[in-house]
This record gives sequence, structure tokens and C-alpha cells, in this order.
Amino acid sequence: MTRIVLATVCVVGATAVAAQAATGERPHGAVASCASRSGASFPAAFTDHRNIVVGPLVLIGAASTPAATVRRFGGQKFPALVRAGHRVTVALSPRTRRVVSLGYGPLHATGQLSVRDGHRVVTFIACRRGVRSGSSADGQPVTFWSGFVLTRRPACLPLELEVDGEPPTRHAVLNLGVSRERHERLIDRDSRSLHGQASVACRP
Repeated sequence: MTRIVLATVCVVGATAVAAQAATGERPHGAVASCASRSGASFPAAFTDHRNIVVGPLVLIGAASTPAATVRRFGGQKFPALVRAGHRVTVALSPRTRRVVSLGYGPLHATGQLSVRDGHRVVTFIACRRGVRSGSSADGQPVTFWSGFVLTRRPACLPLELEVDGEPPTRHAVLNLGVSRERHERLIDRDSRSLHGQASVACRP
């Protein structure tokens, strides 16, 4: 059973209104906006090899997670940062969603979180330039959200990302406790379990 505990619950209505006002566009999926941000400083966020960086987005510590951590907590906590004035949509494939979800934005569960409590798609909408977000990375303003990637088991997780609503679609991979060799065996055994297009991106 997943043992990640929900610390805060966002308000859907206020979050969605703030998000649309900030960008002038209708967001996709669940929304994490300037109104639901946390505050902290993140030195070397965009250059640390332990982080996943895609354009203006950083997932802190997401490049690799030990399998023991994934099994113990049912996933891992990855602070999400987006540079001021930008919007990034992160999506799982429908097939992957059966075993993994994104625990960002509005979450209505109380106490322990499970995969079913998260989202398949989350749009992160940073505070506008000139608005104090309370967070920085390398001295530059970012918006920071605390959240989780929830999973039923170790997984090599491909993500599709859209930055500022513009093509092309970008790609990243979260290594949630699976070596490259192990992930390839999982794909051979059960092609339905994960979205396997990026399996070679995971490392031991």
C-alpha cells in the first residue's frame, strides 16, 4: 500500500481561475498555478545532473530513484520548478496511467495517497514575470510546487511535455527504480504494463 502522505489540498476553482488569468489560454489536465505554489531556493537546479530539466521545467532529483525508495513509499517526491512566465504540461500515456500517476495540483484525498488519487496530465503555470513567487533557482525567479510521482511498482516512466503551448512535444524519462536491463525484460514479459518507447533512456 502506498505510504506517501498528503500534506496540503489545493482548491480547484481558485487554482483554475488563476491559471487561466495568468496565461490567457485554457490549461490541460489538472492545474498547478501561481496560486498554489510553495516557496524555497534551489541552487544549481538547472545544471545538477540529478535533476530532469526540460526547457523552463525542472524536476528536482528525478533523474534516478532507488528501487527501495519506490517500494517503501509508493513513488517519490520531486519538487517541480518552472521559470517565471512559462507554462509546461506534463502527460503520462493512458497505458502507463494504470500503474503511475502525477501527484501535483488539486488532490482530494486525505491521509495516504495511492496511484488512483493522482493525475495523468498536469499543467504547471508559473507566476508571471514581475510577480514575487517566493522561490529562486540560481538567482532567477521560479515557481515551485511540492508533489509526488505515485507508482504501484518500480517503473521506467516516459513523459511527454508541452512548453508554452507550442510544438514540438518534448520527452523525458523518470527512472523510478528500474535498471535499463530490467525494464527491457518487463517490456518483453508484459508489453501492456508500461509505455515502452523510451526504455533505453533508463540507467542502472
